[in-house]
Amino acid sequence: MTGITAAGIGSGLDLEALIEVTLSAERAGKDARFEETKTTLEVTLSAVGSIKSKLSAFRSILEKAQSQDTFFPRTATTNEAAGSESFSVDLADNATNGNYAIEVQALAQGSALTSIDAASNGGTPLYSSEDDVIATTDGQLTFSTSSGESMVVDVTAGTTLKELREQINSQDDNFGVSVNLIDTGSEIRLSMTSNETGDGNTLQVTNTGANAELDNFTNVGGKMDVTDASSAKITIDNIEATSSTNNFNNVISGVSIDVNKLTTSAVTVDIQPSEEKSVENIKAFIDAYNNVIQEIDKHTKATSVQEGDDNSGRKELSGDPMFRTLRYSLGGLSTNGYDDAAPGMRTLYGIGIEMDADGLLTLNESEFKEAINNNLDGVGELFAMEGGVAESFLATVKSYEQTGGVLATREDSVKSQKRDLEHQMLDFEERMTSYESTLRSKYTAFDVTMGSLNSQMSYIMGQLG
Repeated sequence: MTGITAAGIGSGLDLEALIEVTLSAERAGKDARFEETKTTLEVTLSAVGSIKSKLSAFRSILEKAQSQDTFFPRTATTNEAAGSESFSVDLADNATNGNYAIEVQALAQGSALTSIDAASNGGTPLYSSEDDVIATTDGQLTFSTSSGESMVVDVTAGTTLKELREQINSQDDNFGVSVNLIDTGSEIRLSMTSNETGDGNTLQVTNTGANAELDNFTNVGGKMDVTDASSAKITIDNIEATSSTNNFNNVISGVSIDVNKLTTSAVTVDIQPSEEKSVENIKAFIDAYNNVIQEIDKHTKATSVQEGDDNSGRKELSGDPMFRTLRYSLGGLSTNGYDDAAPGMRTLYGIGIEMDADGLLTLNESEFKEAINNNLDGVGELFAMEGGVAESFLATVKSYEQTGGVLATREDSVKSQKRDLEHQMLDFEERMTSYESTLRSKYTAFDVTMGSLNSQMSYIMGQLG
């Protein structure tokens, strides 16, 4: 019998249902195991990625905490109005708390040389036009300061006043000499300024060539009015200090002062811990830590269930040893004692950081502020010292988060398992296709036989009438 397209046509039996039941029975256990394994691998991969991300954010905070002056900074405030400060203050790592009265009495100035006016030259202007020739033969001018700066300008015959200005200003080794021409209406005066400041550092212009005409531009001969360079001067609590520049570095230990204008009275500078920045940074540390713990719990912590509920509350990664170890390690570091820290500040608890029943950190802000105001260096050292909070946490975090670390290795392993599972599932599908084909062949043969027998039976019964 030929032409049968569905099992059971010949025999009259529901062989399609029988084939379907047989295939379902064969699949049942395997499909369930495949789906369970697939779900676990996907959940694990997702958990590894999200926890790795939280650890990366935590690592950034910990690296910042290794610099105590950055994580727990001091700040300097003055009683001057914002935008009108006479000076600015920068604090180094070794700055300490203090209160100072500062006055700016003089700013550092560069020197200036200006050609004399006509009145000083017997009523005759030295130059009446920028095109006046200042050298009829070749000559040379040397510019120098006591600080060691120098340059040599070769002046050729026929050089004009304007050309000399341009030549000096564009000189490659110009160390800060600027030349301008001042037109008074009746004469042209040349002005040279130097940005080299400090007492005794006045610009020296020397005629080092053979042309005496260039004496008009030197410090000798009375042809230039000279304003000497000078130093900046301040008083700190009535103690005088000078600087060749407008910067006073370490006049107060760990403090750099840049002056920009004179004061009319003493300005108070108060150097204290920056509560705002310190609280902001410690909260960032706590939040980053808690984010890691909460992300671990999200994927591993069993949920509570109602009595009689069939759901156990367990998650796919409940009890996962890798995540359990990470959580335990971080928790241990949070309650650890750091013996080399300052007395009373050898634990996070000692500076106002507590752990709640869920293993999350909380901040007692008032206790923390009291700690930084009493001993900011001690709080900073707790985090930044060798073997301190930052270094200890970093060692654990890096071992999990960095390239080639525990999480990366787990991630690679899970991805490999997923690939293997996909191959197993494909192989299983191929086997099931082959199995179905075998079943259909057998049931088709049975159907054909039964169809033939039924036909013969019908014929016989017809004959027996």
